[in-house]
Amino acid sequence: MTKYEVLNQLNQNELDSEKAYNLLYKSQKERKPRRAGFIKVRIVVPEEKGVNRLLSVLLCLPMPIALVKLFIPRRIKKGTEQISDQIPLTFNEMLNLISMRGIKIDIKAKDHTRIYIKTI
Repeated sequence: MTKYEVLNQLNQNELDSEKAYNLLYKSQKERKPRRAGFIKVRIVVPEEKGVNRLLSVLLCLPMPIALVKLFIPRRIKKGTEQISDQIPLTFNEMLNLISMRGIKIDIKAKDHTRIYIKTI
């Protein structure tokens, strides 16, 4: 059905506006988020120049997500309880969230230690 036929039927009240809109405009496909392949981590400990330099050298290159998942114990991965009272997510949900591209997590502790995680 062409655009003009739909508009004529709408004008003559043969179609309601919602059906006419659906005929005129195709529904957009939902975009799936892209999977991340790497994690970039930066850790800053205040008043510790040597530790900061060591951590920056060790963590200068992004780490593959598969390597990060290898170091997480299986009992934590399969756990169904929440991470904490302040974070209402299970650990498996958190892993799924981190494996999406474009996620940035900035953690600031009470002792002014800062951890910055970015997925690439």
